[in-house]
Amino acid sequence: MKDEKRISKPIRIPESVVKDIENEAAKTGSDFSKVANYRLKHFEKSLTPAITAKLQDIVNTAEELVGEFAPEQITIMKKEVKKLWQYLK
Repeated sequence: MKDEKRISKPIRIPESVVKDIENEAAKTGSDFSKVANYRLKHFEKSLTPAITAKLQDIVNTAEELVGEFAPEQITIMKKEVKKLWQYLK
């Protein structure tokens, strides 16, 4: 998105949504525009890069904990997460 032309548009946002975005921005060390743009870009997809990354972390942790006892299941989990990453492209 960095190469895209930026356009400023006035929109009406409920105060509760503004506060929620501001809180998320403060919590993640980001700014209001980045959080709002991220939400706008991913509004129709319940799956986002952040969620997929969390799923990847879970699979990686599972592999560390039980990989040697259930390698087939870990392989399946990895393939499923890889499909999710492809879905985001």
